[in-house]
Amino acid sequence: MDFYQAQNKYRQKQFRSILNYIFKLLVIIIAVFMGWWLGNSDKLVLMQENEKIINEFNDQKIELDRKLTDIRLKLKEANLALNTQNIKNEDTDFGRDAKNILASNLAKGVPEKDMINALRLLGYNKTCSKSDDKELAVSTQSFIPPGNTLLLLSGGLKVKVEGNISDTVIDNPHFDPSKTIRVIFTYLGNNDVIEGNLPITKNIMAGKFLVKINILKSKVRGAVIVRYQNCKI
Repeated sequence: MDFYQAQNKYRQKQFRSILNYIFKLLVIIIAVFMGWWLGNSDKLVLMQENEKIINEFNDQKIELDRKLTDIRLKLKEANLALNTQNIKNEDTDFGRDAKNILASNLAKGVPEKDMINALRLLGYNKTCSKSDDKELAVSTQSFIPPGNTLLLLSGGLKVKVEGNISDTVIDNPHFDPSKTIRVIFTYLGNNDVIEGNLPITKNIMAGKFLVKINILKSKVRGAVIVRYQNCKI
């Protein structure tokens, strides 16, 4: 092998080495570019998802703000109406009862239509039937009488009274109407319990109907009087 052949072979070897280096460099550059592109795509997807979540949150916030504004306006209108009603009749409890109804219904998420009907029932534009009285035996710690549950409105309303016995009578203890009693109202799948001293008042509203109930002392020992009245708008 002469000098020129050796030099040519060396140059070819050097050229292949340079090509191999360039190829590896291109592979590295392509790999870096693909990694950057994939990472940037994931970043864009995350940004879009975050932007969607932020938009949904803002929409919910706007809706809640709107509902809160509506509730404030309704409360302002209701307070104005209550003040007007109280000015007309200073002896009425309309304002107090209406505010209690509004607060309770708003807390329970009652529809606006039902709240309006409930407020209307407190006004004067309603028709009420004649009140009726029923005797109800009271259950105590020592005695549960038969018929201790009163059925009203064709069984749609159940009333039960639990009381305490007298401390002065030992041989034949009986219900003492001067002590605290517990009244249980069962209706529409609900159990409302009121504890207190006689008389006890309860208003039950269902749609456009109202049942006024008064628990009073009775002349019959061991019993109370349940006075009830139906009203409708």
